[in-house]
Amino acid sequence: MLKMLRWAVAFAVGPLLALPLTAHAAPFTYDLSFDTSGQSIWDTGAAPTLNQTTFLGAAWQNQNVNEDLIVGNESTNVINPLRVTYNVAFGACRGLGFSSSTCINGQSARVPVPRLGSRPSVRSCGRFAVGCKIARAADFVKRAAYDTAFATCRRGFSASVCRNGQSGRLPVLALGTAPPQFLALDTRTGVAVNGTTDGRVGLELGIAIDSGSVDATVSYQATLDIPDTTGLNKVNPINFNPNSALAGTNTLDTTFANLELSVDAIMELSGSVDAEACVIPAGCTTGGTPFDIAERAPILSFNEGGGGGILLLGQSPSDFGLPATANGFPFELDVAGLATVTLHLPQPDATGGANAIDPATQKLKATGQDDLVDLILDLDNIVATSAGVPGLFGSSLDIPLLGSVGFDIINVEMGPTIDLKQDFELDPTLFVELVFDQAVRIGGNLVTEWMSAWDLLPDITFLADVTTVIPTFFLDAELLNQTLLDFDLQFGIDLLQILFDFGLLGQGSFGIGNVLDQAIDLFESPALFSNMFPLGGFDLQIGESFVIDFLGGSRLPVVASATSAVNPIANDVPEPGTLFLFFAGLCGLYALRRRARGSSLVLIVRRVRATSRA
Repeated sequence: MLKMLRWAVAFAVGPLLALPLTAHAAPFTYDLSFDTSGQSIWDTGAAPTLNQTTFLGAAWQNQNVNEDLIVGNESTNVINPLRVTYNVAFGACRGLGFSSSTCINGQSARVPVPRLGSRPSVRSCGRFAVGCKIARAADFVKRAAYDTAFATCRRGFSASVCRNGQSGRLPVLALGTAPPQFLALDTRTGVAVNGTTDGRVGLELGIAIDSGSVDATVSYQATLDIPDTTGLNKVNPINFNPNSALAGTNTLDTTFANLELSVDAIMELSGSVDAEACVIPAGCTTGGTPFDIAERAPILSFNEGGGGGILLLGQSPSDFGLPATANGFPFELDVAGLATVTLHLPQPDATGGANAIDPATQKLKATGQDDLVDLILDLDNIVATSAGVPGLFGSSLDIPLLGSVGFDIINVEMGPTIDLKQDFELDPTLFVELVFDQAVRIGGNLVTEWMSAWDLLPDITFLADVTTVIPTFFLDAELLNQTLLDFDLQFGIDLLQILFDFGLLGQGSFGIGNVLDQAIDLFESPALFSNMFPLGGFDLQIGESFVIDFLGGSRLPVVASATSAVNPIANDVPEPGTLFLFFAGLCGLYALRRRARGSSLVLIVRRVRATSRA
């Protein structure tokens, strides 16, 4: 958007050409809505504000205290009693003559078995060998004895053991692998307590200043006629017959300047208390309790919420026995019972827009008014005092044992009231920047971009067969602030009021009561403050493109609503030369838009991008 500021200011001189296309033109309307907020009500720019607090007191972070009464270590090497027992058992096993392997792996008990050897043989003898036969008989006896012994042995042992025999041995229990010589033991015992805390304690002083702000919504319906260009000669310039009018949602709201003061007592504490307890050999257990205290107590406040009141410890000062005048605004002062002066803290916030549009000028208006000073005279008391008869219009009577009765024949109060009033008037002008994807001729120059007031859009000669046009709408808005005083006359009459107080029986009043309560608008002062200034902060509205096609027919946008975009002018700092040209163009447009729409002079702001002329 900054590049627009460098566009030169030029005049397009010549009457508008009447086109034969208008009979075949198709109208289209863009629905536009521009918003701005937080702008100053006094001059151009965002509303300055101040919201600051200052702390007076003590503050700390990560403060801790601890007491550690735990002795011992988490891992201490001590002799393993199982290893001592193992060593004793292993030494005894070895002392009995067993091998290391037998002591480690153990062995079972074994019964000794005598060796039987092989089965005895039986010799062979001749028929008449008597001696041999006697020996043969002995062989059979030996074999029978062997078989008996072998059969008995086989009941519990193998044939090999029976033949070869075996030695006996004692059983040995397996000791297994030696356990570790040392054990890692947690020998900690005792307690430890640790506390950590963050916090602050003291007074917090606060001040909030708002210079006053304005929020606005400006909605337009921007119409144009897009001609049916099929078969038309491109040498003929086209006028879109643009027109704009306020429509839809239009609001103008302001907030008056405000000041708030506060003093609060602050107590903020956070942290935790953690403990650890240890016992041999169970080890250690931990636990903790966090705490978080955030308390704030009001000490003093002024104009909290814009009401103008004063609060002590969150209550009105009169609640502590102080005069009612200490309660802040409205501040009431009694003048000898003859008059009452009341001072107010005015907040003339203005609201308007939709119901305050002037159809003739297309301007948005808003008005705000609030009490400033009331001076009310007690006329009946003044007359009675002047006549030297204080009870002329009323008196009271004590009734023994019952109470009292009083009456007031007439009570007349009147006097001027002064209000602070603000009148705002927002005067918007709809502008547009047209971007062409093909060069067009405007005012004798070839351009691809053009910016002007929408209602003053000039004739455009399209040189290409097909050209796409993208419109971007923005506002030039001026806000008038007039701050003045409004004087009114308040007049009231009460007739015959009877008051009674009978103690436990009751109290009250009755009578004719109010017969007149009227406010008369007297006059307004000249403006105490009057300033007209550009109101900024409005967003951009990017409309859907349309196509001027001399071959297949022009095409209208499909969507009437535009897309909102941030206006970069609010963030960029323009160069001095381009800023002068930009405001010069706006001033010229401001003067010309009040002239008749049929004027032949059209002031435009444009940028020439082409380097040749037709």
